[in-house]
Amino acid sequence: MKKLTVLPLTLIVSGLLTACAATTEPRVNPYPAATGEREAPADYSQFSNILSASKLQISTPNSRPGSKYELATDSDFSGIVNEHFYVDKGSKALVMNMEGYKLRNELRVLENFKSDSPNTFYHLSAELKPINPRESVKDSPSKNDAMTFLQVHNKGTFDDGKHGVGYIPHPLLRLVYEADRKGVKDHYWAIIKNNAVNCSKDSGNRDTSDCKNAYVRFDLGAYDPNAPTKFDIIVGDSKLVINRDGENQVEHDITYWKEMLNYFKAGVYNQFENGKSEAHFYQLDYKIEQK
Repeated sequence: MKKLTVLPLTLIVSGLLTACAATTEPRVNPYPAATGEREAPADYSQFSNILSASKLQISTPNSRPGSKYELATDSDFSGIVNEHFYVDKGSKALVMNMEGYKLRNELRVLENFKSDSPNTFYHLSAELKPINPRESVKDSPSKNDAMTFLQVHNKGTFDDGKHGVGYIPHPLLRLVYEADRKGVKDHYWAIIKNNAVNCSKDSGNRDTSDCKNAYVRFDLGAYDPNAPTKFDIIVGDSKLVINRDGENQVEHDITYWKEMLNYFKAGVYNQFENGKSEAHFYQLDYKIEQK
């Protein structure tokens, strides 16, 4: 009979602890630490692409929910820097923050585009890290515990200089952090409008089956408090693709959205009460790809 080798209990426990440590070792932020020193985003070349294509939509902190004003409407961000919108001199990250319910601090890419071109693909890329998001939402009612960082919104079917003909007040995509969704804590989610039906309060459609099944949600994985997460959003050929850290997480057919004009937004939008959001964007870029 083959003799069994019995290992000492201390050695077994030590081995298990080593294995657990190896699988749960936190990522390390490759960027320098923030210092809090504020500099103008226009002075940093890594943000020039998106700034030259965008304007800033920003709220006054703790003002009326939904209110906002605009800066750099001509995409000239020269000298625009304040406590809510700046590049940290130490980390070189674009810092965006806002306090108050349904208030925002977002870059709005000016170009409106269709999603059904088979050869043209629109990209929004961000390497971002929310700062203590659970602390931000801790005093909010549990049903309101989300903050939005990236969006694909709509301008309707024709841009009339206002909301647009056929506009519906629902983004195609919101990429969000949620503190708790049905027991899943501190994850990123893609919330996608699953049809082009106006489901607003005044639309008369809210009780229809289309509006009761208007959204599909994809779990994009856990929020990492130690290092930024890279997201790529690609729209084209009637598809919406979301990539996290180099791996495709979502490829969603959006044929139903083909009549809509779209645009990208990036920053912070608060869907929680009694708190302040903050996100650091180490990379933020917009481009159009022809295939």
